[in-house]
Amino acid sequence: MSEYLTDEGLKFLIPKYYKNKSEFLDEAVKLVLRSNQTIRLEMAISIYSRKKASLAKAAEIAGVTTPEFKEILAEKGYKRVVEGDSIEEIDRTIKEVFG
Repeated sequence: MSEYLTDEGLKFLIPKYYKNKSEFLDEAVKLVLRSNQTIRLEMAISIYSRKKASLAKAAEIAGVTTPEFKEILAEKGYKRVVEGDSIEEIDRTIKEVFG
């Protein structure tokens, strides 16, 4: 019964309210993400862990602040990789700047 309703719903909704199936699915996903914080958070973590979004962007997708997102990642056991200059490079720069 459920699959039947889905098929009939698609046949009715798409031609009447949407340009195509892709536009309908786009709106459907947005509605799910708006209405379900857990799914939105899991998606943000997935996007971040696959390096498809920065930490700040993933936090925005999750609907939390960047510090909150960092805490959530830590609680779930995700390790953040922080890229930056090596200690040797930092020491070299300090010596160049300050003598």
